[in-house]
Amino acid sequence: LDDIRSLQPFKAGAEALARHAEHSPLYDLPRLAANDIPVAAVIYHDDMYVDAGLSLETAAKVGNLEYWITNEFEHDGIRQSSAVFKRLLAMVVERGGPIRPDAYAPS
Repeated sequence: LDDIRSLQPFKAGAEALARHAEHSPLYDLPRLAANDIPVAAVIYHDDMYVDAGLSLETAAKVGNLEYWITNEFEHDGIRQSSAVFKRLLAMVVERGGPIRPDAYAPS
């Protein structure tokens, strides 16, 4: 926080949070592993913010999750191209997910 000027005003708050020892678990891992609803995720191979290996590790912990690894898009690919959302939607529909195939008309 010392190196990034725009974050310096948050230093005291960040340090106070770091000192607080009673954080609850961020995720309920057993519940995620037991998920039975089809889930689709995109992993950006060359993501400059999120290591693809960490994304793969996380995906492996979520039950019934299918992922698509791509290097065609960057970190914000889902906002930059409707093709990303359409592919994820199709992945869920193909696996019988709770989405009607006609819920989103092609554009």
